[in-house]
Amino acid sequence: MNSRLVLAAALVVALAGCSSAPVAEPPDSTPSEAPTATSEAPAPGPFTQPDDCASGILPASRLTALDDLGLVLLGGPGGKYGTEYSADPTPEEQLGGISCIWGFDASDISSITVSVAPLSADTRLQALDEFARQGLVEELTETTAIYSQVGGDDEPTITNVLRDDSWISVLTTVGGEENAAESRVIADEVAATVYPVTR
Repeated sequence: MNSRLVLAAALVVALAGCSSAPVAEPPDSTPSEAPTATSEAPAPGPFTQPDDCASGILPASRLTALDDLGLVLLGGPGGKYGTEYSADPTPEEQLGGISCIWGFDASDISSITVSVAPLSADTRLQALDEFARQGLVEELTETTAIYSQVGGDDEPTITNVLRDDSWISVLTTVGGEENAAESRVIADEVAATVYPVTR
């Protein structure tokens, strides 16, 4: 599959969390005063557009995991071939964002593409219209609009997550439920990176 076609298909976020069960107070204990909250939970900061694929788009743990799989940063700022990897800019790059392409060095087919771009009200609406036209599955949350495709052996996994001011996309060349789920995790990691917590 031509990597440019794969990239063009990706015009992206289930939050996974876990919490421990509450510990019940013994019935014979004496109630104590409720603890006073000293501060609120830190809130995500403003969107920060990354300008390099080797840092600023994914956490170090994910970069290490990609390296362990034998995937090389081929395209995008900081990649082996930089922005020359693809003949045409991706839709995210056309909006002033970056696309980072990891793949096996001996192959011209990318394995995973992670993109981040800023959005305005107008460009967000344009992207939403395009995703609907493509027939991607829509999921809406309080803060995101997610458009995705699970794909299969001959179709890519596509995950797009739009917020008011940003577009995060993750695309894997080979689809399937497992890759689709992993794409959601990666999109979460990107979001945590480009919306740094302010304290």
